[in-house]
Order: sequence, then C-alpha cells, then structure tokens
Amino acid sequence: MKILVNVALPYANGPIHLGHVAGAYLSSDIFVRFQRMKGNEVMFVSGSDEHGTPTTITADRQKVSPQVIADKFHKEHMEAFSNLDIKFDIFSRTTYPEHSDTVKEFFLDFYEKGILTEKTMVSPFCPTDNRFMPDRYIEGTCPHCKFEEARGDQCDNCGRILDPQDLIDPKCILCGTKPEFRETRHMFFRLDQFQDQLLKWLDTRGFWKQNVLSFTRNFIKAGLRERPITRDIEWGVKVPLPGYERKRIYVWFEALIGYVSGARILSEKLGKKDYWKEFYFDPEARIYQFMGKDNIIFHTIIWPAMLMARGQYNLPYLVDANEFLTFGGKQFSKSRGIGYTVDEILKIAPKDYVRYYLASIMPESSDADFTLEDFQARVNGELIDKFGNYVHRLTSFVTNNNLTISSSESVLDGKDKEALNFAKERIRAFTELMEEVEIKKALSEWLELVKYANSYFNSSEPWRLIKSDMEKCRSKLYVSLLLAQYITGMLYPLTPSTAERIMEKIGSSRYSEKGFTMEIFSREDSEFSPVKSDPPFEKLDIIRINPNFVDLRVGRIIEAKPHPNADRLYVLKVNLGDSDIQLVAGLRKHYTEEDLMGHYIVV
Repeated sequence: MKILVNVALPYANGPIHLGHVAGAYLSSDIFVRFQRMKGNEVMFVSGSDEHGTPTTITADRQKVSPQVIADKFHKEHMEAFSNLDIKFDIFSRTTYPEHSDTVKEFFLDFYEKGILTEKTMVSPFCPTDNRFMPDRYIEGTCPHCKFEEARGDQCDNCGRILDPQDLIDPKCILCGTKPEFRETRHMFFRLDQFQDQLLKWLDTRGFWKQNVLSFTRNFIKAGLRERPITRDIEWGVKVPLPGYERKRIYVWFEALIGYVSGARILSEKLGKKDYWKEFYFDPEARIYQFMGKDNIIFHTIIWPAMLMARGQYNLPYLVDANEFLTFGGKQFSKSRGIGYTVDEILKIAPKDYVRYYLASIMPESSDADFTLEDFQARVNGELIDKFGNYVHRLTSFVTNNNLTISSSESVLDGKDKEALNFAKERIRAFTELMEEVEIKKALSEWLELVKYANSYFNSSEPWRLIKSDMEKCRSKLYVSLLLAQYITGMLYPLTPSTAERIMEKIGSSRYSEKGFTMEIFSREDSEFSPVKSDPPFEKLDIIRINPNFVDLRVGRIIEAKPHPNADRLYVLKVNLGDSDIQLVAGLRKHYTEEDLMGHYIVV
C-alpha cells in the first residue's frame, strides 16, 4: 500500500521544543517506521513554514530580513529532528520557487473556476507604523475563553479561529497601539460552497478521534464563511493577478499547499517526476496527517475543501491531532519560554530516552504534563530496569556459557507454548493499536510483554537446567531470546537506535538477514549468537546531569550530635520517609541537641 504522511509545517521563528515533538513529529515518525516494517511504501513530508507572520514578527523585533530568520530556523529545525531520529523523506521550504509555482497553480485554478471572489474587508491598521498589520500582529483577549494573549487569527488556548475585530482590547504587538480597522480589497476563498460536501465526507470518517470529529462537525454546522486568502504584506508568495502587486497570498492558504509542493520536489529529486501523483491520485493510496489540536480546523476543513476544489486529489484518510504537552501545567511555548527545547533536553538525556518518555505520555486524547521526575522514573523503571536488565541477564548467561541457540534444537513444552502464545497476542494488539495511531496504548502492550518475558526467564531457571538438562535449557533460552527479539522489534519504531543496538546484542539471525520487518515476529528459523557486552543502558540521573535541577525534600531530624572537629557544626541524621541521610549543619550557636530532635527541615 502507498501511504503519504504529512506533518504540520512548523513556523520558522524559533527552536523546536518538546511540545512540538509530542504534538505531531514523534508520533508521525513512529507511525512511518511501523508502516515501513509492514512493507508499505511511505512518503514522509514536512517542511518549514517560512512565510508565516511569526517569522516576520521575529524579524521585525531583531531588525533583520525575514529570510535571515527563515534560513536560521530551517537549519535548526532540520538538526533538531535529525538529533531525535525523526527522519523525513523531505523537509521542504515554503520559500522554494517550486512551492511558489504550486501555490500559484492552485490559486489560478480556483480563480478560473469562480471559487475565488473579490471583496473588501476590514483589516487592522496601525497608525503608529502606518501600515496594515497581519492578524498575528494584533493580540488581545479572546471573546470566547477570555485568554488574555489571543492572537488576531486564532486563540492558542481554546483553538477558535478569530478575526482581529473579535478581540477584546486589541493592540499592536510591535508598539502597543490600538489598531484602527480600515477597508481593503482582497480575494476570498468560497469555503461556504463546500459545507455539505465536507459534512458528507466526515460521515465516512467515524474511526477518527472523537475530539477531532466533534470539533470539526460543530465548526461546520455553525456555518462556514468565505475566507480571505490575500493580505497587505510584502513577505510571501506573490498574487498572480494585476492590481495585487503589493499584496501576498496569505499563509494559512499557502502553507497547506506545502504538502503537495514538498512531494513534487521530492519526486524530482528521486528522478521520478510524477511519483507524487501515485499518492494523491491513486484511490487505493492513503494520506495521514499529523498536527497539534490547534491546527485541526486547517486540516479537517480548509485543506480538504481546497483538495475538493482542485479535483481528483485524494482526501486525507486520517487526521491525527494530539492535545497539548504541558510543563508545570502550562502549554509548552517557544515564544513564552515555557518548557524544554530539543537541544536543551538532549543535554540532559539521550535521544531514545526522550523518545521513550514522550511516547509513554503522548497527549493523544488529553493534555499530558512533562516532569523531570516522571521522566527519570519511567526511563529507569521501564526501559532500563525491566527491558535493559532482561536483555543483559539473558545475553550474559548465554555468552558466559558459550552457547548458540536456534529453533532446530528446541523442544517446546506447555509453558514455552504459553509464552509464545502470550507474545503473539501482545504483538497482535500492539500492531492494531499502532495502525490506529494509539501509540501510548501500544507501548503499554510492549511493557506487558517485557514483564512477562522477565517472569518467564526467572521461572525457567536456566542456571539450574544447564547442570541437569541441556536440551531443555537450550529450549528455554531459545524462547527467552525469541521474546527478546519480539520486544526489540516492537520497540524499534519508538526508539530505533536503541532497538538496533539491542538486536546486535542478542545476535538475531533474522534481524541480520531481514532488518526490521514484520518477519521479526516470526518464530521459524531463528538463530541467536549473543554478543558479550556491558549493560545496554546507563541509569538516568537528572540531578547529576542537570546542574539546574534542585531536589528539595522535607525530612525529620532523628539524631543530632556535635561535630568532633568543628565547634559550630552538628552532625544530623535526617529521615526522608524512605531513607535516612547524614548531613552537617552550622546550628550549634542557635539550637541545643534537644531543640533539634524531631523537628522537620528542608534538605
């Protein structure tokens, strides 16, 4: 099957942070790797949204050209994704000439079909800057949820699309001036013409997430209106009409076409000019789109309507929108400096630790809060203690006893067959959940199999069998290694570098011959030659690695003694609930030993 995976184009105005990664980019990469394991032909497309007003806002504040900002952050974005093993087939740019050409094709096609109409509209005009301002240059209070930092085009808090005139107390973000609202002439996309067609299409998408479907249906039923697709700006794709020389095609219309232009550019690079058409025009091909929940309307209403207007194009098979990742209860935000960027987190922990943790808390149906404490606990407790320790114990036993294990030597008893049947069921559930992009639930199936594999290995007691029944010992080890192969194969889409390293460690012949395909989950003709090595992981220690992290706890003083070599110090023993620690404190001038006993202090 041919599968096209599109991911929302990030604005080229700041670094990629973990909210972006958890919102769309990690889940799409995991999904692509899984589909390729299945043998499907996948095209994975994203790119930088460089004409957006976030780019010009940053440029205005730094007093440089928008191109300078676009160049800087496009490069940074590519590096951030690469450093997290998120590998697009193409990470394109909306400043490429090929993109402008594709946008103009769409625009002129719609113009000739009468789907575009010219009208006057009221736009914000800043009297201080003496120019019309893009909607995003205006901020104020959202009239719906009362969020005080809503933008003129959309509220980041409730996700509603707005008009600058809707805002309460609007002001220009550059100078703080209250804008005037003046008439200006623009081209409008007749979105209202597609209302019935969109609702009928949505009726066939019952397998989508309920939040995506409900939000979209309610928005459409409230009534779709014509939407302006040009603006009085100088940065963007030029409007191919006379009289519009000082206007540009607006980014919400233009950036979406980046999915098509990116696929076309990739096809040219591959030497197959029309390759992209196999994904957009073949009715058997499927298009999956990934984005955060603040991008739902653009992908479930506006982009499908544009594809309907164009004609012949496949509509999205699945639109997958995650909720927000929060940090301390607040939404990750590069503009407000909340949370960690990719570069910052990778100074604290390896990439696959980050991938694993974000997958385990993926905000698929509700917002998820990122904490360093939970990050450390899950990685150490699940990925390292349960999975890594299992692999190391198993391979160490085999290598220490110079054994080579293969299926031909295995005579399976009831417990062995039960273990393989349990694995088969977990793999089936895992596969179905991955197909539905339920990554967090799929990971829970993986963890169940890891726990079972540990239990099976312990109950098999190969250290006892090797002395009394070598044939049975080899059979038990074969099953344990097969389980290790299965759980490593399941883990591959989530933590690819780790899975490759572990598969080398267990010496799987099937992996060396086939790589990561669904044949990893076959039990026939498997042979294992584990490699003697150190444990596969180092424990994550946030306090040691991150000097900015402070671990404050309340403890009770249970012992106080004068320091033998210092007149001002006590030696204290403090109980923290689960352990005791010893410390020294310069308190002898202020408290007696009796005063301190039983008191609670922060340590």
